[in-house]
Amino acid sequence: MSAAMSGTSVAATAIGFICLPLTTLVLLSLPTQLRDNRLKRRGIETEAVCRERIARRGILVHFIRCTYRQVDGRPMAAVINTPRPVPYVGDTFTIVYDPQRPTEAASAQYLATRQTKIGYAFQAALAILVTIAVLLVTVFN
Repeated sequence: MSAAMSGTSVAATAIGFICLPLTTLVLLSLPTQLRDNRLKRRGIETEAVCRERIARRGILVHFIRCTYRQVDGRPMAAVINTPRPVPYVGDTFTIVYDPQRPTEAASAQYLATRQTKIGYAFQAALAILVTIAVLLVTVFN
């Protein structure tokens, strides 16, 4: 009987160690997830012009600086994740911006992909692991 109890304790502890990095991923993805939800809910589509391709660690372009006009005609600039294919300087592409926070924008192509749902997968995995750990500790001990 005590071997079974120690086995569940070890399993619960192992799950706890798995939950720590997963919790970090959930917390890091939360601001982006909230921004994406705001853009999907109240964002306005417009055409943007690529002004700069921003590369990190070599030649891979991770971000682009773009300019666009708000509905009222005011110019705005934003740095967004790179849409695929990566636009060249001077190319136009569709973005979605938040009229209440005009510097918050994302490419329409990015918002239409499954990438925006990756935070939900982390949250679901964390919830499942925490539930299993709680069951192991409370029910089986």
